Amino acid sequence: MADEKDLKTNHEKFIAFLKDDKKSSSTILAYGKDVYQLIEFAGEKKISQVGSITAELIEEFKSYLQEKNYTPKSVSRKLNSIKTFFRFLITQKIIDTDPATAVTHPKYEIKPPRILSKMEYRALRDACRNDHRMAAIIELLLQSGIRIGELARLELDDIKEKGIEINPFESHEKRTIPLNNAARKAID
Repeated sequence: MADEKDLKTNHEKFIAFLKDDKKSSSTILAYGKDVYQLIEFAGEKKISQVGSITAELIEEFKSYLQEKNYTPKSVSRKLNSIKTFFRFLITQKIIDTDPATAVTHPKYEIKPPRILSKMEYRALRDACRNDHRMAAIIELLLQSGIRIGELARLELDDIKEKGIEINPFESHEKRTIPLNNAARKAID
């Protein structure tokens, strides 16, 4: 019988919970890897039980990530995953206290997305000029704000008069993306 306090067993339960909770596949993958990275770090210190994880160990893990040159934003995301894992353990009554609560996130600057220069924009369009499919893909990405995952699932039947109908998938709801003239011309 599996030990209910075992880190790896609870990691598997956490992944199953995320799937049942209809989290996106990228969220499940990221949270799973982030928590597993902590579990491996703890394992190197001969810790295999959830109750043996302390705030100090998580702080040590945070320092380890920083020493390995992870960006502050990446460290913060990993800490979010770990905090979510421990909140899950609390709700499942596996542990009584959350060691991640006291752990603070590293500070980082949130920068707005960089906008392509006119030269970069033209170069990107010119690079795919002779490939109509690729040109349509690039133009949709540049003109519409469509997500890459949405674009990958796009079918010709999804293109309507009013725009592109994006069908619901994973945790995303159905939505319609309006098309400007440049995007419409690229897909016609």
